[in-house]
Amino acid sequence: MSDNLELKKVLGPIQIWGLGVGIVISGSYFGWNYGLAESGYVGMLIATAIIGVMYVTLCLSLSELSTSMPHAGGAYAFTRRAMGPLAGFITGVGVTLEFAVGTAVFTSGAGYYVNFLIPEIHPILAAAVLYVFFFIVHILGVNEYATIEMILVTISVGVVLLFSFYGMPHISAEKLFGGSLIPGGISGIWAALPYAMWLYICMEMLPMLSEECRDPVKDMPKGIMRAIFTLVILAVLVVTVTVGLGGAMGTSTEANPLSYAIANGVNENSWLISVLSVVGLFGMLSSLAGAILAYSRQTFALARAGYFPKFLSKLSEKRRTPYMAILVPGVVGFVFVLMFNPDRLILIATFGALVSYIMMNISLMILRKKEPNLARPYKAPFYPVVPIISIIISIIALFSSIFKDPTFFFINVAIFAAAVIYYFVWARYRINKNAPEERFAMEEVAVDVEAEAK
Repeated sequence: MSDNLELKKVLGPIQIWGLGVGIVISGSYFGWNYGLAESGYVGMLIATAIIGVMYVTLCLSLSELSTSMPHAGGAYAFTRRAMGPLAGFITGVGVTLEFAVGTAVFTSGAGYYVNFLIPEIHPILAAAVLYVFFFIVHILGVNEYATIEMILVTISVGVVLLFSFYGMPHISAEKLFGGSLIPGGISGIWAALPYAMWLYICMEMLPMLSEECRDPVKDMPKGIMRAIFTLVILAVLVVTVTVGLGGAMGTSTEANPLSYAIANGVNENSWLISVLSVVGLFGMLSSLAGAILAYSRQTFALARAGYFPKFLSKLSEKRRTPYMAILVPGVVGFVFVLMFNPDRLILIATFGALVSYIMMNISLMILRKKEPNLARPYKAPFYPVVPIISIIISIIALFSSIFKDPTFFFINVAIFAAAVIYYFVWARYRINKNAPEERFAMEEVAVDVEAEAK
């Protein structure tokens, strides 16, 4: 492969941890609480635990896959090797959809947050400025971005912990367990699953950074697992303290649930309310920046391999960053900000994510059987239980989104149907066999042919 299509190797395990936590951290500040109305505290905690198990098992699978195939293609590379180009492309579309649409959601939320803090600034103007700023940061380079992300992550995580320990002595058992424990019963827990996902969603972007790790074999598993366990701890703390201070029903409709909880459970004039309002914006910016990184790497990899138009794989000569893969999906995302309600965009992002989770875990199982001698510096423990659990919970969560809004379920199906048509009409004739993901997959084919010849 020509050097002009290689990404720069600059990341270590601490930066991987920071990027993983950073892209998810905004979920601790908003979004998850909308599931409380039907689930209550107990139901939400169960939903958070179920989804936490799904993400822990997914991350164990990803740690194995990313060390076996350390390419920027991430999910696409794994399924391409296991199930062929169409499966790889569909998985890549799911990931691109998740993060490009997720970027629109994060930017829209951040824009309105800026407007809340500074009413003179229109939310759309704020969103546009944030888009441009983070485009510039990402084009400058992943190391520069990682430095900014570490600052945002440190502040955001620190304030979540401050909120938790500051509020813990004031938790009310009545607010946690009063009334009906789970208002909606089993269906209430099911309805809360998509909102519980918001406490963890986007973790799967980390394998796309394998190509930019200094030592992916050692650094990627450490970074991934440290990040997911950090997020599980934060999720339990946030759900418990927030509901224990603000109550389930009152918190369920709040755009800023942590500040609401402090105001109602501790002191409505507490200094921490202002801190949470400002740092909540930091958390959203952290997730926004991480989502841009994720969609740009997946777009770059698919374009480098020929599935997407070739111009999307162009790199900056000096910085070695995929500037076209940053700009083009970002502009589309900003159009989404102008046209669509963020609540509906979340359903598209979640659907794309769940499709990719199912495909990646299936790929792990296929590769274990099909290629037992594939180099696996890290092996997912408790195989095959780990990928099977992740697949089952992913399917359950996918159906929960169907029951929430059937219209958007069919919109999502139509998007993937269009992607399949596009593949057969255009993409399959333009695959670049010299791309690392494609070349790696072809090596496996060559080995099979040689084995059959013998």
